Amino acid sequence: MKAKKIINAQDNIVQETISGYIKSQKHRLHQVPGTQIIVRNQLDSGKVGIVMGYGAGHEPDAIGYMGSNYMDAQAIGGLFAAPGPDPIYEALKAADTGAGSLVLISNCAGDILNANLALEMCEEDGINARGILLGGTNVADPYTGNRKDRRMGVALFETKMICGYAGLGHSIDEVIKFGDFVIDNVRAITIGIRPGTSPSTGDVMYELPDNELTLGAGGHGEAGADNIPMCTSRELASHVLEMILNDKPFVPGDELSFIVNGTGGTTMMELLIFYNDVWNILEEKGYKIFKPIVGTLSTIQESSGIVLDVCRMADDEMKKAWMLPTDATAFPKL
Repeated sequence: MKAKKIINAQDNIVQETISGYIKSQKHRLHQVPGTQIIVRNQLDSGKVGIVMGYGAGHEPDAIGYMGSNYMDAQAIGGLFAAPGPDPIYEALKAADTGAGSLVLISNCAGDILNANLALEMCEEDGINARGILLGGTNVADPYTGNRKDRRMGVALFETKMICGYAGLGHSIDEVIKFGDFVIDNVRAITIGIRPGTSPSTGDVMYELPDNELTLGAGGHGEAGADNIPMCTSRELASHVLEMILNDKPFVPGDELSFIVNGTGGTTMMELLIFYNDVWNILEEKGYKIFKPIVGTLSTIQESSGIVLDVCRMADDEMKKAWMLPTDATAFPKL
């Protein structure tokens, strides 16, 4: 059975999504005419500009993370597809107010290729632009010691803290160094409960028996690396936390924050129950809790699932960057 989607022409899904969002946020953001690039109306002079090139289909991520102490410009690709190098190049130029600009690169082949090509174009034209590779945090994949060889996580901790650190006035080299430090302190896992459907074809993205969950589900709707039997929220939280805590490893006494993210079709009831279980288990194991968040923050269409990110708040700079206020529409108040 094909999925029902309230859309117009399939070819216009991304353009109309951007148009609707810009209309709702025209006091804060604008769209570069003739492109799928959006930019903040009021950029901070002398601050490192933060850019992301990201595919559509994950809303509110990353379109909803444009704002103060967050992203300054975004080049939006097709559905689950990276934008080409030209729009990333233009977004990097638009975000530069004198301190250079930095593109946050998702750990996917197309994203890496196109971002690197855009950076080469910037170098040829004398534009001060750099990149930082996100992800490598998904503990469902075998650990290689090199995040380039691992799947990405949703990277909400990483993007919020990197952008916040830039907002504090640090140089581009300092922001990159801090970003790598943050990434090393994050571990994540995606739990698939029910698959979503493709807006382009209406087809189910993967098959999953009713009595199973899949661990390590991909950000574009791929099945996970391993299936486990359906279980209670407490049992699931205990199982995935064991994977996460052992992967870093985190040590009792560490101050941890976590994000419980719904992938589109997960009810707030389920998210809050799981959030409560994660909180309780971490406290029982002797960890301190610092400002975790819960909500539908990055989606895979209407798929039902949970992304759990855990971050060790290793120093006060990480906490400060995490806590900086933002007017980005998708980020909850802390």
